[in-house]
Amino acid sequence: MKKSLIILAAAALAMAACTTTKDIDYGVAQASKQVSFTSHVNKNTRALSNDNFSQFNVFGSYTTATSTTPTQVFNDIAVTKNGTDWTYSGDARYWIKDATYTFYAYSKENGKTGTSRFNAAELTLEDYTVDAASENQKDLVFASAPNITGKESGNDKVAFDFKHILSKIRFKFTSDFPEGYKVKVNQVEVRNFRDKGTFTASTGEWTNQKRSVETEVAEQMLKISATFAEADTDKELERTQSVATQDIYVLPFAYTQPNVRLYFQLTIINENGAVVSQKVNYGAFKPTWAKGTAYSYNVTLTGKEAGLEKIEFTTSDDMDLEGGWATGTDNVEFNFGSEVTAEE
Repeated sequence: MKKSLIILAAAALAMAACTTTKDIDYGVAQASKQVSFTSHVNKNTRALSNDNFSQFNVFGSYTTATSTTPTQVFNDIAVTKNGTDWTYSGDARYWIKDATYTFYAYSKENGKTGTSRFNAAELTLEDYTVDAASENQKDLVFASAPNITGKESGNDKVAFDFKHILSKIRFKFTSDFPEGYKVKVNQVEVRNFRDKGTFTASTGEWTNQKRSVETEVAEQMLKISATFAEADTDKELERTQSVATQDIYVLPFAYTQPNVRLYFQLTIINENGAVVSQKVNYGAFKPTWAKGTAYSYNVTLTGKEAGLEKIEFTTSDDMDLEGGWATGTDNVEFNFGSEVTAEE
């Protein structure tokens, strides 16, 4: 092969799939039972699982037959795990007979979001940010327990079944270069995604997803780096060998234009150990990212002496991204294989 190569990366997609309250509002009657909680979170190889889940924040209110105006009893109160029990801070809250309760809870990898707003029994996570900052690359889970009727005694613990509400993506690169050649992939970035959105607890949906930076200039676009595990960093791939990035989190959104981009640097080493090419490539695509869904993108790396190969698609053979993440199909067209130029 000549030292000057035109590189095509062919991509393929598969998808894993407030009101002030008084003591009487809390129902502090000796015959009542204290409100308490229990929880379950679906398994996940990274971030939150039942084993490492230790804190969530709870919101709660109730109405009565004589007052349909919600009375707030929990507002972003931390609930922490103590052995097998969950306990909350502050004063104890007690059930009120025949009152109708609604509870919401979330956890940002055992922490708070800083974006929660609870008003008239409605919880929103306003302008929640998912970007490159380490504090924003965290798993986010949510649970609700609506329409619970308080009893005079014998109340069960409020059971939360937490679900992942972000989307999770990763990229797998496979070499299809001739025998004797090795390739390295690094500087993997996702750019020009929507990084802010609002989650509404009552609907369980994201809305108002937007970019905090709108630009056509490649270097100024929003970006998240998709890193490799330490053992896979700068790994030299021979023919048919693969390397996969670690997971990154993104906001759920169905894009209508192919303006989300995947960038990566590809280094090609010939049989003599010489670097014959080192270029940055990018692909523009139109993903549909659903909440609680994991996506695995397969990128096949090929090279020929001249010309570009057509874009080809395949499906992932290793879509087992653990329980708790739905799997499905996202049909995208990858406009892929262009080298980044100074005019980009």
